[in-house]
Amino acid sequence: MSRAPRLSYAHAVHHVTLRCNNREFLFSEPSFALFVGVLQEMRAKFPLALYHYCLMTNHVHLLLRVGKDDTLSTAMQWLSTRFSQRFNRLAGRHGHLWEGRFRSTVIEAETYFLRCMAYVDLNPVRAGIVAAAPDYRWSGHRALRDEDPGELDFHDLYLESGPDAATRYRRYLELLAEEAARPAVSLATDYFVGTPKFVRRMERRFGFHERPAKLVERPLAPSGLIVAGPSTGRRARAEMT
Repeated sequence: MSRAPRLSYAHAVHHVTLRCNNREFLFSEPSFALFVGVLQEMRAKFPLALYHYCLMTNHVHLLLRVGKDDTLSTAMQWLSTRFSQRFNRLAGRHGHLWEGRFRSTVIEAETYFLRCMAYVDLNPVRAGIVAAAPDYRWSGHRALRDEDPGELDFHDLYLESGPDAATRYRRYLELLAEEAARPAVSLATDYFVGTPKFVRRMERRFGFHERPAKLVERPLAPSGLIVAGPSTGRRARAEMT
């Protein structure tokens, strides 16, 4: 099966996922702590902004903005390799940790950034692990609440959502509740999320409009946004890997 294209550019905002090999549930408290440490090393080493993250027992979610065209690939390769080496030593195991390359979706920040933060936050809630996002330890939620620059960076869209930290957090909780009421939508195999104009621009930028098999688009309720990704067959194969 051909590999999905790696789509990125300077200052692009990405939702990124990494999944354990064979969808095994390999992670636990010690490995979560280890991943947070390596993630902060990556944040210091590469030109990127880390806006949110959530660690699950067999995959991780990241929301970040890259500084250069090649930042995403180089940073994620470093993160996945460095963590897998340390994890294997910690667990006394050998072999591949990740199912393959990471997956990433380019986000139109102006229209979907805050909702994507909520999407990341809601993973343990929708999995039935906790009743509410603030209850989950292994995400950036508490750092977001406290506006802790030692753990997260803060997008202007979040900082402009209120005059002070308490107001911004309260408004984010309101958005989180709105997103929780909507049907869950997986972004793992999609390439772009945003307005039709943004998606068309991305398709032209990366040459999809010139290819025989164009991307499949579907609406993202309720605000007129769309999600664009591979065809149904390719999507199904990607979901199985």
